[in-house]
Amino acid sequence: MANYVVIGAGASGLYTAFRLLTGGKLQQGDTVQVYEAGNRPGGRIFTYAFPPPMDQHGLYAEFGGMRFAVDGKFPTQIVEGHVLVQNMIVELGLQHLVRPFIESNVVASNPYSGRMYYLRGTNVYENSLSTPQSLAQLPYRFSAEFMSFVQSVQNKVPTPYTSDNLLGAIATAFAPNLGSSNKDRTAWCTYFASGAVAPGSGTPVFPAGTKVQNIGYWNLLYDQFGDEGFDYAADGAGYTSNVINWNSADAMQANNDYGSNTSYGRLDGGYGQLFTKLSAAIQFLASRYPGSGIFYNQTAQSLAELPNGQTSCVFSSNRSEQVVAADHLFLAMPRKSLELIAQGCLPAYMLNQPRVQYFIQSSIDQPAMKIVMVFDSPWWSSASGLCRHSPFLTNPQPSKNPPVPPGQWVGGPTITDLPLRQIYYFANNIPGGPGVSGGPYVLLASYDDENYSDFWRVLEVTQDLSEAPSRIDQPLHGPTEVPVDSPMTNMLMKQLADAHGANAAQLPAPLAVYYQDWGQNPYGGGYHGWAAHYNICQAMDLIRAPYKQILNNNQHRTYIIGSCYSFDQAWVEGAFCTAESVLQEFLHLAPFRGVKLYDPGYWLVCKSNP
Repeated sequence: MANYVVIGAGASGLYTAFRLLTGGKLQQGDTVQVYEAGNRPGGRIFTYAFPPPMDQHGLYAEFGGMRFAVDGKFPTQIVEGHVLVQNMIVELGLQHLVRPFIESNVVASNPYSGRMYYLRGTNVYENSLSTPQSLAQLPYRFSAEFMSFVQSVQNKVPTPYTSDNLLGAIATAFAPNLGSSNKDRTAWCTYFASGAVAPGSGTPVFPAGTKVQNIGYWNLLYDQFGDEGFDYAADGAGYTSNVINWNSADAMQANNDYGSNTSYGRLDGGYGQLFTKLSAAIQFLASRYPGSGIFYNQTAQSLAELPNGQTSCVFSSNRSEQVVAADHLFLAMPRKSLELIAQGCLPAYMLNQPRVQYFIQSSIDQPAMKIVMVFDSPWWSSASGLCRHSPFLTNPQPSKNPPVPPGQWVGGPTITDLPLRQIYYFANNIPGGPGVSGGPYVLLASYDDENYSDFWRVLEVTQDLSEAPSRIDQPLHGPTEVPVDSPMTNMLMKQLADAHGANAAQLPAPLAVYYQDWGQNPYGGGYHGWAAHYNICQAMDLIRAPYKQILNNNQHRTYIIGSCYSFDQAWVEGAFCTAESVLQEFLHLAPFRGVKLYDPGYWLVCKSNP
């Protein structure tokens, strides 16, 4: 009899439990147990259904991940995009809920279309940045070096000359002949391990031959763009995490996607449905194996090695403790959670070993915040007459997507250098919508990360702290509602007015305001990136089985899974891929729906020596 213990009911933990229960490996007497510190499944996927009176017809908001890359021929074909996510959607019978996730309303003939920007006090629309000369309308003092770079790539990258397209041009220059489709994953793994600055692309700071993994991305962008060019790249990207000093080889792959034709999908009614249904399937299947199931409100306190190869796991709940012996242990969690557990373990325990710590710290925490507001009218639309600048002038339908019902246009982001950073407009965001006239209307008023999250974090508390900040576990019980007349709400309204060219005093008060701070414990970040000076392939491969692959210990069977140490660190796909790779390589399960670990068309993870 074997006990398979999974710590964490996020994407990788649930995927692992489901695969174990359906993979044909279990024998009579085996158990599969998932322990989750929170009270719900899904981890950083958090679809929140609003309470009355805002719950009309199923109004909801996404406080965590909200989209996935989808094959243009889904569901009849799944070879592009996030392959395992799409296959799991089909496996659970949710394909009828897949809808396009629309980000902008670019119309080639209309310069006042596309995403709206509010940078350094100036509004401009994406489609108006169609020539290098058009960058002059932006309030930046670009250097001659930066403008020379823009001129040099004007026939190589798609217009407009937005920050993300320029970051894509950098990726094309430093990683030539590498695209963003699935067939390139094998080549990208090789680039992670051995990519170097090519002849002709070198500078006095980073001469030709310098390994790209040893270059910080902030360092590289400053070297290429200068100070003002870097500021534009940072301000206009929306995600500050894209331009921090992470591993440039990783940045090349991630930013190569910019300007591509990648299509994104969402689930009508919320991404959380995937994990609600997955957890329900696990609970149903677990009934065949007594003792199995998902156990919520169980916080992992410590782990210890037992002489027989098992691991002793101590969980606490409501001041009581229980000890569980695991034959196979899956740590389905990001870096911060691993570090929190390591603090409760003996210094000699695996997680505290210097070589394992080396690999744990190969990932960078990237704090992220989402703040959602609900209004009884879409004051941000041009029809309201309240805004001089509106991202919805005529509500055109993007040609590459199916028609969207009026009033259900899922749009954005508006991007600004204000602490708001990104604004998404979800209208009367209801399943099958609109279906009803009028609101309420959902506005993702701020989607920010890195240092901007701290701007809002200080506004989360309006009085003296009652506990140490390191002990605030807000993501587990969030989202948190704040009063509609609070410092946070008033600051939001002030910045929303500035970004849309409106008078804050004329804007309607929100019906409700909620926030979700993913930078707090136990997650430490909304997503992650690989650190510079690491061989990403080696770290991604070896950390999955730390005993076997790092410490040369074949007795203990513990695995680290999740998006944190994956090819797709900001996506559910990364969580699924690491879990599937462990199940195939170390537990010898047959591939899920035919997706093999090192399929030439789609590597799930990189090899140590690709």
